[in-house]
Amino acid sequence: MTDLPKDDQELWQRLDWNDVRTFLAVTECGSLNAAARLLGMTQPTISRRMEDFEYRLHAKLLERSSRGVMLTEAGVRVRDLAQSMARLGGSIMRDVAGRDDSRVGRVRLAAPDGIAGYLLAPKVAQFHMANPGVQLSIDCGLWAGSMLEAEPDLYLEMSDEFSQDLVSIPIATLHYAAFASREYLDLYGTPESVVDLIKHRTIRHTSHREQRTSWSTEATAIGALAKSHFTSNSSAATFQAVRAGAGIASMPTYVASIAPELVMLELGPWGNPMLFLRHHGFVDQQPRVKQVKDWLLSVFDPAEQPWFRREFIHPNDFGRYVPTPPSPARAPLPERKATRRAAG
Repeated sequence: MTDLPKDDQELWQRLDWNDVRTFLAVTECGSLNAAARLLGMTQPTISRRMEDFEYRLHAKLLERSSRGVMLTEAGVRVRDLAQSMARLGGSIMRDVAGRDDSRVGRVRLAAPDGIAGYLLAPKVAQFHMANPGVQLSIDCGLWAGSMLEAEPDLYLEMSDEFSQDLVSIPIATLHYAAFASREYLDLYGTPESVVDLIKHRTIRHTSHREQRTSWSTEATAIGALAKSHFTSNSSAATFQAVRAGAGIASMPTYVASIAPELVMLELGPWGNPMLFLRHHGFVDQQPRVKQVKDWLLSVFDPAEQPWFRREFIHPNDFGRYVPTPPSPARAPLPERKATRRAAG
């Protein structure tokens, strides 16, 4: 790109392949709604991307009508060039990407901050002992502009929407329920019903918006009626606030394996959204990425971690399902020689 004229470099920097791919989907489907279904996105997102794409190109590409979209003259030209880009991109993926057989190098993972901090980070040292050549980066995406320097190789996410060119594997079920510290309950009492809970200090995580059909009516009602005393977009901040006795929050039951002193309120499970592992199909041909993928599958193995199973298991019953590690073999005790007690 450094050999390009300055004006062409600036144009290249304004180009976003995701917008080009979205534009191609719109042209192939003939409407924003159909393209949204194809890409697993919402219609407003598609519309906004197309407006941004036109703005960056300083050209009108689409004419919208009740029957769909029509390409302008500039749109036809962009479509032809975009199709050439797509064909070239496919050649790169087929001929080059799958041949990276190195077990050394960086692997980029995107994951929610609570999962990254409490489930993955404690196991990183063990992973690196088995895979010393892998440099692991985890992007928790807590604020705009915080994305890692390149597109992640692997994604752990709960979003319903995802690109259809990604492989999507349900890796765990997260069972949500109400949790509080024993100190909080001793001070303010234990709510006996959802109505009673609304009178308590509650803590809300703002990202509980995915997979709406997986949440109970009780959880929806509490979200609408309860007055939150603490709100955060960080799972780690929410967890620590509950642990410190700041209030009651909906959290996945795996927190009981991290902080067994927390109390799950007997108000029933509130939701069971899925956590997905997503990646491009070619990553299985890249050994270092495959090593991280296999590690993630082991971290969320429901046979070892019952709180990730599809069926709900109460935290009080976790011990019944967690395999008991074998006791270390004891060395035989040395034989004692018989001693004769002296007469007084």
